[in-house]
Amino acid sequence: MKTIKRHTSLTLCLLLFMVVLLSACSSDSSGSEATSDVAADGRKSGEDGFIANRDLTGRIFLEGDGAQLPDDQVGNPIALKIKEKTGMTINWQSSGAADGLQELTVALATGDLPDVIEAYLDHGGRPEMNVLLKGAREGLFTDLSPYLKNTKVLKNYLDPEFLPRDTKENVMFRPEFGGKVYFIHMNIPAKNTTDEDRLHYRAGLWIRADIAKALNVDPSKIKTQDDLYNLALKIKAGNFKDNNGKPITVIGPRKWGGQVTSTLFKNFDFGNGTQFDVENGQVKHVAETDYALKSIEFVQKLLKDGLLDKEAFNMDGVRAEEAYNNGSYAISSYMNIAPDSLTMFEKTKYLPMDQMENYKGETEIYEKEKSGSQVVAIPSTTKNPEQIIQYMDYLASKEGKALWNYGIEGEDYKINDKGQYIYTDKVLDVMKNNPGEERNTIPYFWGSLLGKTDVNNNKDFGELIRSANSQPERYKLYFELMNYGNPKYKYWDGYTAASYLAEVPDIEASLKPVLDSYKDVLVQAFFAKDMTEATQMLNDYRQQLKDAGVEQYEKYLQDKYNADPSSVVFYIDAFF
Repeated sequence: MKTIKRHTSLTLCLLLFMVVLLSACSSDSSGSEATSDVAADGRKSGEDGFIANRDLTGRIFLEGDGAQLPDDQVGNPIALKIKEKTGMTINWQSSGAADGLQELTVALATGDLPDVIEAYLDHGGRPEMNVLLKGAREGLFTDLSPYLKNTKVLKNYLDPEFLPRDTKENVMFRPEFGGKVYFIHMNIPAKNTTDEDRLHYRAGLWIRADIAKALNVDPSKIKTQDDLYNLALKIKAGNFKDNNGKPITVIGPRKWGGQVTSTLFKNFDFGNGTQFDVENGQVKHVAETDYALKSIEFVQKLLKDGLLDKEAFNMDGVRAEEAYNNGSYAISSYMNIAPDSLTMFEKTKYLPMDQMENYKGETEIYEKEKSGSQVVAIPSTTKNPEQIIQYMDYLASKEGKALWNYGIEGEDYKINDKGQYIYTDKVLDVMKNNPGEERNTIPYFWGSLLGKTDVNNNKDFGELIRSANSQPERYKLYFELMNYGNPKYKYWDGYTAASYLAEVPDIEASLKPVLDSYKDVLVQAFFAKDMTEATQMLNDYRQQLKDAGVEQYEKYLQDKYNADPSSVVFYIDAFF
């Protein structure tokens, strides 16, 4: 599962400036054109699934995910089967860079664009949204609205009940574009999705299972910062070792490396990761409340008592994940359980400790009722964009999804009498004994880039997770962790506080860098020599907020909130 990443505001501003300067230099490349509108067997465009004989080129800006692509993207059996049906295939380009946002910004600035692109975007408040909007306003993308009407699956995007509010109003159908659609938000659940069709990733604090057992601690009962602190002291006194017999550190970074995550001080997380919330009827930034100092004081205490790794906020992802594989930390300040991360939990089992109280005393786990992630756009230089939409529509159909999720029926999977899709021994052998080759056998990631939407695996294929029915013993752990502690969920839908910033362009440029720097201010305060110095740092930051226009933004949010409290969601996740 992808996690939200914040990027240096100065770099982003400079790169955005490049978009303005260089957009006029955009490539005149017209993209790849259909070589023929007639298939080898005589089918014409639109006849029996045939679209056009066309090989597309795409580019992904997803921070290193190119490693999941098959070695042969157009010649593997699944791609060939899809080409046989539609006449089309796609070759995705990826540099594997760690910073997808920076790559995206430079690509748009230089006009270095293929037939179709895909970027990370899980909500409209992401920094990628600003870059994409800039491109749309500069005419870099194709209006896709005329083509959505002529599809079988993608036409669901035109149904008012299909999209989550943020996707509908802030990403795809923005009022400023007058009905034009420049982006397709992916990974949208199907309309018929129910609670039993949901996967829960349990994002938050996690604890090594063997240590919890040794101390007779139920992780689901850790509710307060005092509970967490006292547990950390017990772990330190227990002199526990890692898998190599070396002493452990009690609390480490998030699984993907150093970054401030508010799960570490959830009791004081005013705004639940958005930085803004309502106190006594007034919208405020967290720095303007007592919760900011309480958070700093708590982390300082952990550091002073040697309970928190001093590198927890800057460790690189490779080291962090290796440490958790090795059991080098008793508690993670942030991780989740996802199907593709099971291997780590098999090596060192951790248990979720995500039912701590938030600052309101709530213990329910917040989740977006309907979420999306990743966004597809077609550059305005691309010829025949309707063919790409038709290709996407096929990949998003049940037939298309079955191909890139399960392969070819009879060879790669079979369907049992319960309607469950079961992998053959050939595929299972690869999954179990040579997992690195799975992408060349079942090109799931390759197909999902354009096909993963209107998603309900449970109803389509009889399982929540691919291969759960084929490998029940392997996924037994996943479902155990997903349901551990009988969690209760609180669902939300709408705009987060961060999503509205683009709606106040007169202060966005000055305020956004200051808001983005809050995490850096926190880290500096965590390592201040005492609380007096930390308080001064926070006071200086408050003045920066004021100078940047935070009061104007708070008034904007206040007006929205007063008119319709459901229109502003003061929750997103555990990141600042």
